[in-house]
Amino acid sequence: MNGKLFAACAAALIAFAPPAASAFGAKQVHIVKGADVWFAEDHTLPMVAMVAAFSAGSAYDPAGKNGLAEFAASLLDEGAGKLDAKAFHTALADKAIQLSVDTDRDWTVVTLTTLTANANDAFKLLGTALAHPRFDADAIARVRAQMLQNLRQQDEDPSEVASRDFHQVFFGPHPYGHAPEGDGPGLTAIARGDLQRFAAGHWVRGGLKIAVAGDVDSVTLTALVKSTFGPLSGATPPALPKPARLGAPGLHVFAMPVPQPNAVFALPGLLRSDPDYLAAYVANYILGGGGFSSRLTDEVREKRGLTYDVSTDVPALRKAGLIEGTVATRADAMNQTLAAVRDTMAKFAADGPTPQELTDAKTYLTGSYPLAFSSNAGIAGQLSAFQRAGMPVDYVARRNSLINAVTLDDVKRVAKKWFDPKRMTVVVAGTMTKK
Repeated sequence: MNGKLFAACAAALIAFAPPAASAFGAKQVHIVKGADVWFAEDHTLPMVAMVAAFSAGSAYDPAGKNGLAEFAASLLDEGAGKLDAKAFHTALADKAIQLSVDTDRDWTVVTLTTLTANANDAFKLLGTALAHPRFDADAIARVRAQMLQNLRQQDEDPSEVASRDFHQVFFGPHPYGHAPEGDGPGLTAIARGDLQRFAAGHWVRGGLKIAVAGDVDSVTLTALVKSTFGPLSGATPPALPKPARLGAPGLHVFAMPVPQPNAVFALPGLLRSDPDYLAAYVANYILGGGGFSSRLTDEVREKRGLTYDVSTDVPALRKAGLIEGTVATRADAMNQTLAAVRDTMAKFAADGPTPQELTDAKTYLTGSYPLAFSSNAGIAGQLSAFQRAGMPVDYVARRNSLINAVTLDDVKRVAKKWFDPKRMTVVVAGTMTKK
C-alpha cells in the first residue's frame, strides 16, 4: 500500500476513533512534587489507562548484578502489603485490572488499564505494590528461575544473541552495554536486600513520568495520583553518564551453529533533543524504516532476493542516539547482504532522497500517526513515549506539522552527516561462509 492510499484509509478509520481527538488536547497537570503528569480526558468508554515511567532501567544495575532492574520489575505484581502473590493476582483478576511492567535500558514502565468503576481499586493496588513490595522468598526463587530459563533460550536464538552482543560491542563498558534481562552470574548474585534497595531508590517520584487517558476528570485524577504516588520517596535517581564512545566500526562475528545468521548494524545517531532528529526520522523511514517502501527492502530483498526482512530505526536512549538496523540471511549470503546494505546506505548518504520519496514518507508518517491514539491505552502509551523523550505536551498536536516542515535539503544534509556507512558497526551471530 503506498503512502497516499494508506493516509486515505487512515483518515477513514480516524473518523471512527473519537479518543484520538482527546489526545491532541492533552494537558500537563501538577499534582505531586517531582512527577510530570500528562492527562487526556475522554468519556467515550468507561475505561482509564495509565502509564508510569520510572528512572529504573537496566543502566542503573550495579556492577556484578546485571538484571536487577528487570528482576525487581518482574516482582512488582508478586505480592504487596498484606497480599501475597496469589492474593495480589486474584485482586487484579477479580476487578479485570490489567497491570504490566516493562524494563528497558533507561526506564521501568508500568502500564495500568481498568474500568472506571474499578479505578480506585486499581490505583490502590499499584500504590501498594510500589510503596510496599513484599519480595517474598518463594516469589524471588520462582522469578529468578524463569529469568535464567529465558536467558538459556535466548542463547539459542541468533537474533537475541546478535542484539545482546551488539550492545556490548557498541557501548563497551557503559551501562547501556549489558542487556536488561541481565546475565547468569548477575541474576544469581542478586539477593532480597538488593531488590529492596533498588525499589527504594528508583521507584520514586523524582523524575517520574505519568500519562493518564480516559474516563476520569481532573478532580478524580488528582486524588488517584496523590494516593498512588504521593507516599513514594521524593528522591531523584542520579543521572546516567554519557558513553565514552559510540560504536566499534567494522565486522564482529559471534559464531553460532545456525543456518541463518542474524546481523545488527548501526551508526552513532542523534539524541531526541537534537533539532535535526525529525529530519533523521524521515530519512530513516526512506532508507529502511518504511517496510516494503524502503530503499533497503527494494535493494536487498526485492532486487537481490537476499533476505525476507531488512529494516532500520532511530532509537534514542537518554544518553545516546543510534541509527540501527537488522537483517538475517543464509550463511553463504551474509557477506553479499552486508555489502548491499553498505552500498545502499552510501548512495543515500551521498545523494539523499528523491522529492517523491520525501513526499511519500511525509504522507505515511502523518497519515498513520492518529491511529496510535485509537484507544485509551494507546493514548497513554503515546503520551508516555513523548514524555520520556523530553517533549513538551503540545508536541502531541504539533508533531505532524513539524514533520511536514522537513525539507528535501534538511533530509539530504542529515543523510550526508549521519548515514555514512564507513562508521558502521556490524555484529553477526552465526557463521559467514562463501559460496
